[in-house]
Amino acid sequence: MATRDRLALTDDERALQATLREFLTEQLPSAALRAAIESETGFSAELHQRLVQELGLGGLTVPEDYGGLGMGAAEAAVVHRELGRALYPGPFLPGCLAAAGLLAAGDDPACRRWLPPLAAGTATGTIAFAGQDGTWNGTDAIRADRTPGGWQLTGTSWFVPVGHVAQFCVVRAAAGDGPAVFVAELGSSVLVTPMPVLDLTRPLSVLTFSQTPVTLIVAGDAAGRVAERVHADLELATAAEAAGGIDWCLGTAVHHARTREQFGQPIGSFQAIAHQCADMLAGLQDASASARYAAAATAEGAGDARLATRVAVLRAGEAYRHAAETTIHILGGTGFTWEHDAHLYYRRAWSAQQLAGGAQAHRAAIAELAGL
Repeated sequence: MATRDRLALTDDERALQATLREFLTEQLPSAALRAAIESETGFSAELHQRLVQELGLGGLTVPEDYGGLGMGAAEAAVVHRELGRALYPGPFLPGCLAAAGLLAAGDDPACRRWLPPLAAGTATGTIAFAGQDGTWNGTDAIRADRTPGGWQLTGTSWFVPVGHVAQFCVVRAAAGDGPAVFVAELGSSVLVTPMPVLDLTRPLSVLTFSQTPVTLIVAGDAAGRVAERVHADLELATAAEAAGGIDWCLGTAVHHARTREQFGQPIGSFQAIAHQCADMLAGLQDASASARYAAAATAEGAGDARLATRVAVLRAGEAYRHAAETTIHILGGTGFTWEHDAHLYYRRAWSAQQLAGGAQAHRAAIAELAGL
């Protein structure tokens, strides 16, 4: 099947989207979202368990041999879009990235150890690939040493999502003369320090390893390929989440424009407001199409999948920031208050783009992939 033939959602994907949207609308209204992010963990463990167990999303992309649903990038994008639309604050995305790292490494014992509990919701996973500057370019901050008792990690990783609640972590480190990827159990030998965050719905941590026992799952050039796979999955999810966020922004702005009156008429009748809403709609269509094409290309193993992913995360990220800013402007003073959720989407839009690498890095990668 050509990639272009996968751009429309299948019947199963539409059913998945509708089910998830109904569930999140009912279970995660504004009051519940705010209660969750103000809690000690930053999310509702009960709601996460329902997503994982009742809807089976914990093992969405985990193969059936490891207890998952065995779905691909296209179905995952549908889920990430709806979670992004609701600003879901739980550990779903970090778990997907940890699973991607394990599967890309191809270490069957490690997969059998961690993927079934991840799919069942009895374990929470995350990744530790970023340095202090937020990039994934090096591994100097964490060193792996081989001892008579096995491998141990020493060093620090930044920008670790849900590190404060995760049971295990897929970590990239320097082992000898090259990179390697390990699985670490986050126990007493790992110091977890919360990071100040812009996005209140996505808590981040600094992990400090101190002779932490770990399991090696891949080394050498293959470790770099694992990092590329995990980063690509992060970009696909970020693009899909952005499309969902833009959808929320557009719906919120249009509703306000229809109901808020000035000079005896709805403000949506004013040309400036109408044009802003139309621009958001164009941004939504562009972000949705880019994210969908990238997910479909990845699922089909198309030759342009990597380029399409970079294009999608760049275009969706920029459209999301614009939509969040425009929504706040249309809402007026209300949009700047803590009581309205618009600023939470504004925070997510800016933070997510930076976590995925930043606009300038995406532009440089696109130029390189396109041979420019």
